[in-house]
Amino acid sequence: MDRNERRKAATRQAILDAGERLFAERGYAETTMEDIAQAANVAMRTIYLHFESKSALLLAHFDGWLDAFTTAICERPVTEPVDDAVAAALHRIVEQGWADHSYGEMALPHPTVQFIGDGDPQIAGHILHAWVHAQDRIARDYMTRAGTAPDAVEPWSRAAAVFSAWTATILYARAGYERGDLAADSSGNHVGERIIREMTREQQ
Repeated sequence: MDRNERRKAATRQAILDAGERLFAERGYAETTMEDIAQAANVAMRTIYLHFESKSALLLAHFDGWLDAFTTAICERPVTEPVDDAVAAALHRIVEQGWADHSYGEMALPHPTVQFIGDGDPQIAGHILHAWVHAQDRIARDYMTRAGTAPDAVEPWSRAAAVFSAWTATILYARAGYERGDLAADSSGNHVGERIIREMTREQQ
């Protein structure tokens, strides 16, 4: 990229980071585009050069996270158990700078927790649609690298296990917020690791 493109990319990332941080700290509905502009130290018109709406900003961040996570999964050895692959992928994306907010940092549910099952169906639909493509990518990558037969179910069950662990983590957080007893030092990544290890243990 040339200097101007790098500047635009850096501005876009600053806006995404500010939005994600405020969504986690305050909640989606409680965060305004003005709040995000101030946190990112940019003018309101600058935000709208990159994102047409608050939901577009939220979904752009989610798409980036899911792409990074899926890439990290596909970089794991095909011989690695799926629970170890998920744990390693989660650690990898944190190393890359993707935040893993503790529940103690979030007085309100994270937007992905809020919108799956209760919220704007367009946002939830986008997230679930993106996960369908992610599962397809995980399964086909595994199929190619492991050399499985075209009709083998293992690639698809492996991809479905990754998605199931993510979904269960969302439901766990929703229930915990309702009860008000989520451990302050825990996080979505920590719970996700525990869930997929429990899933695979029960299958053994």
